[in-house]
Amino acid sequence: MKIKTLILSASLMLTPPMAQADVINIGHHANVAKSAHTPKRGSTMKQVRSRFGKAHRITRSTGKVTKHHPRITKWEYGKFTVYFEKYRVLHTVVHLGRR
Repeated sequence: MKIKTLILSASLMLTPPMAQADVINIGHHANVAKSAHTPKRGSTMKQVRSRFGKAHRITRSTGKVTKHHPRITKWEYGKFTVYFEKYRVLHTVVHLGRR
């Protein structure tokens, strides 16, 4: 019984700590985008184009593309910018002050 308790307590000490995140207060001017108004993470380029239309500007990353450094593509719309890794949405950034 004591051996099992010792093993359990030793395994708890070896587990990684809980994940932590920094909370950044960006003030009262921040706009929160509703998920219906921006592309969802994981959507394909085809899905974004069919729902939001053609982007005003498209920029592709430069440099060598490898397995660990895939091509990043940025589509700029009026109110937000969509970042793709390969052909899937990675992030959507809402522009403040643009309406």
